[in-house]
Amino acid sequence: MKKTISLAIAAATMLAASIGFAAPLNDYSAGKTAVDITFREDDVAYKGPGYDVSFDKKNNVEWGITTGLGNNFAIQYIGYDTKTKNTYVADFGTSGKGELKTSEYNLLYKIDEHVAAYAGIVQSKWTISGDSFDSSSTDNKSKVQFGVIGSTKIADKTTAYASFAVASDVTNWKLGVSQEIAPNVAINLDYRYLKVKNLTGNDFSDKVDVTEKGLGLGVTYTS
Repeated sequence: MKKTISLAIAAATMLAASIGFAAPLNDYSAGKTAVDITFREDDVAYKGPGYDVSFDKKNNVEWGITTGLGNNFAIQYIGYDTKTKNTYVADFGTSGKGELKTSEYNLLYKIDEHVAAYAGIVQSKWTISGDSFDSSSTDNKSKVQFGVIGSTKIADKTTAYASFAVASDVTNWKLGVSQEIAPNVAINLDYRYLKVKNLTGNDFSDKVDVTEKGLGLGVTYTS
């Protein structure tokens, strides 16, 4: 895990030192807006005292909007509602499914043409439902996060990009490639990793760590 995070940080740092800015939005002029929709095959697992459960993969939709404020600032919302398929859990001898809802509210600042930094709030909620889980839900976890985004041109209309953010109990990084297919329209292929630790449920006392990762294919429209 530490090796994976180190590689993600290194990738983001190298991209930040290259030409260009974060794909897809690279213009923080007032009113400039990018809308992102991504379809992702999510691999979700959660780990508690004495058990480590992996759910069957399920396709989910992510969405986001970034709007420039001018003076190198922008605001951003990103939402994920990651659901799993109903899966037999051998550790508990029953079937169940999980859902991790995450929202990000970020303020971005374009440091120069090479890198942007951001800070914001990340909120997460984990729910398990099934034959014997009694729709057990966690309380909402809300944390302050800090992140960096970098990108580099690898062809005339192709950009590689990376982002990395951390918060107390939360790690979130992404590596991807964006391809412009028409004016103001790009398709994106990326891999995202999200881990939320120390989630405590209303109906059980165990603290669990939830991990969500997977490939995503998306589209971005920039106005």
